[in-house]
Amino acid sequence: MLRADSLPALTLGTIALAIAANSYELLCTAGFPMIYTRLLTLSDLPPWQHYAYLALYNVVYVIPLIVITLIFTYTLGSRKLSEVEGRLLKLLSGTMMLALGVLLVVAPAALNDLRVALALLTGSLGLAWLVHRLTGPGRGAKK
Repeated sequence: MLRADSLPALTLGTIALAIAANSYELLCTAGFPMIYTRLLTLSDLPPWQHYAYLALYNVVYVIPLIVITLIFTYTLGSRKLSEVEGRLLKLLSGTMMLALGVLLVVAPAALNDLRVALALLTGSLGLAWLVHRLTGPGRGAKK
């Protein structure tokens, strides 16, 4: 999209990217709230307990996400990533998505294991660190 020659091409590319990213985000984050609220509706709870569980959900799940979003918005808005940092971030996120995709195809039940999730994160961070060390300043990489 950075090399788009026309505004319509840039606009269509941006729309396609936004739809893809939001669809992915929706699939990743909609499952848990849907299951939680469905279990609440199936439970025969008095109204006060039902709303207490909804409040607990907000305290545990929604409020931390809002805080994280606000922190990232404030801190990342104050400075831009360098080209090297942007490439490393793309490598890290791409590696994690590839590993998640492979796990979903090969062994979806493994995603229930916290050790697998930590190994996936550690492996992706390790690969990004290794690439940074091998191509970092003084080794021919662009600054």
